[in-house]
Amino acid sequence: MWKDLFDMSWMEKFLPDRMRTVRDDILSDQATLDLLQETERILGKLIEQTSKYQQNRTLQKKTINYKIIIKIRKKRIKLQIQDTYQSRSPIKKRIYIDCYRKHFKAVNGIGKVKDSTIHYIENRKSYVRNVRKSPYLQPIFYKIDMLDDALLGRLIDDTKTPPTLPSTSATDEINNKTQSPQKNEEMKILLHDTKRLLQHKNSFSLDPLLENRLERIIKQTDKLVPHFELLDIEDRHTVKRMFREDIPNLIYTFLSLSKENQLEQKENVFVALSKMELNIIRLTEELERNRVERMNHLLKLNDARYSDK
Repeated sequence: MWKDLFDMSWMEKFLPDRMRTVRDDILSDQATLDLLQETERILGKLIEQTSKYQQNRTLQKKTINYKIIIKIRKKRIKLQIQDTYQSRSPIKKRIYIDCYRKHFKAVNGIGKVKDSTIHYIENRKSYVRNVRKSPYLQPIFYKIDMLDDALLGRLIDDTKTPPTLPSTSATDEINNKTQSPQKNEEMKILLHDTKRLLQHKNSFSLDPLLENRLERIIKQTDKLVPHFELLDIEDRHTVKRMFREDIPNLIYTFLSLSKENQLEQKENVFVALSKMELNIIRLTEELERNRVERMNHLLKLNDARYSDK
């Protein structure tokens, strides 16, 4: 009862068309999901290869089914996603996203959104709706924010100096110098991306209980990252997959559900996140035990070498 009383969704019918959130079914067909996923992939490639692109740049991808246009300018990043007449989507649509670069105009540390509309025709009637709060578009807004940071060099700067293990002996110093920083850097980027996902929580309604569990996972992983290269290959793969795939897929799929189904699945998502946290805690404890064992070994070794005979 109280939840319904404070539910502000009823106010949407009083908003102008351009501000009313698009219905989920307009974006949930398989053709549209594939198109949005392809847009994410292209933005991801741009993030990885920002050094190859100047700030003023226009990139296009056209196929028989869709057209994707990305415009990078000094002040704004623009994105257009459009179905063609040959598209398999039952409702043909055009999506326009126009975001200010955060160094020019920002809100809560994220570039201000100038336009986020979808235009489509349904039952011979034209509609304009807003996609800013649609769960299906959150990964794309997230990628645009990452692209902005990458163009500014923040993502690169954040990972230039990987954390190093504190040395307990000269042998440790030599080992630390010879260890490759790549594993730490990659994990640090993945953890950084998950933190940024939480920065976007104002754009969607993530349950506080699940948000708190995510923050706990991040806090535990922060302890693990400086020692990441000491994990076994299988454990490193598990942790990276957790942050690259499992957590984003779990959260965005949960957000795409109706309110009723979110309530039904909330406990299952909480349990899944809790298992992830326990796994991170287990790995952290194992690393600490290994370091203690190494410390004891070094003490015994030094005692054997330098004790009075």
